[in-house]
Amino acid sequence: MNKAFEGSKAFLNIPVGVARDKELLKKPKTILLMGEIVSMLNVTGEFFMSNKKIAERLQVSTRTVNDYLDILEKTKLIIREKVVSDENNAIIGRKIRAGADLVKYISLGWGSTFHQGSEEDFIPLVKPTSHKYNNINRTSNRAVNNSSSEKKEDPEREKIYKEFFFLARMNDKQKQRSTNPSLDEIKQMRSLLYQCSINTLQATKDKFQQRMEWDMVGDPFAYLLKMLRDGLANDRNFESWG
Repeated sequence: MNKAFEGSKAFLNIPVGVARDKELLKKPKTILLMGEIVSMLNVTGEFFMSNKKIAERLQVSTRTVNDYLDILEKTKLIIREKVVSDENNAIIGRKIRAGADLVKYISLGWGSTFHQGSEEDFIPLVKPTSHKYNNINRTSNRAVNNSSSEKKEDPEREKIYKEFFFLARMNDKQKQRSTNPSLDEIKQMRSLLYQCSINTLQATKDKFQQRMEWDMVGDPFAYLLKMLRDGLANDRNFESWG
């Protein structure tokens, strides 16, 4: 686990639902810890900072850090995974990835239990930039950032965005699984949502619904992203020909 990212230096990314969680507010440093975790997840896809390093940052004991991690895992904000040696199967560390509720907070918002509101009141988390995505998504980031700087959203696009999640979860009960996108997939969807034309988004949604009803998609969000990219390519091709 020889990684370069050592944690945020200027800002922590803390989803609003986490910051206002009544249970977490009883132990405020669990919220700061989530900020460290989300900040690193957005760059590396996994959190690998040691408990000792976390303890130094939060000025608590390593035992207290472990208690905080227990709380975050019980609330489904994180998932801890043991790192095992290939040589002797000994446990040599642990890494952390996003839990189901963290993904839910960032993608669709949360229920009234947390903020006494509805999904209509939810403003999605601002997409952090990373050197990893800058070259690939320079144009898309510019479009999204311009939109967010004006603090305006397109209700029609946001409605389609929520419908994507509803459709992706259509067969979850039957398949006994939980369909959630990765943080990277969420960032890509948010970007494509404001690049594709409304007609393309609607056509993509209709096709996606058909595929889900027919149970023809193994990885719904990966398939959805492919359709959105294809739709954007078609949009740009038509534009280039006038």
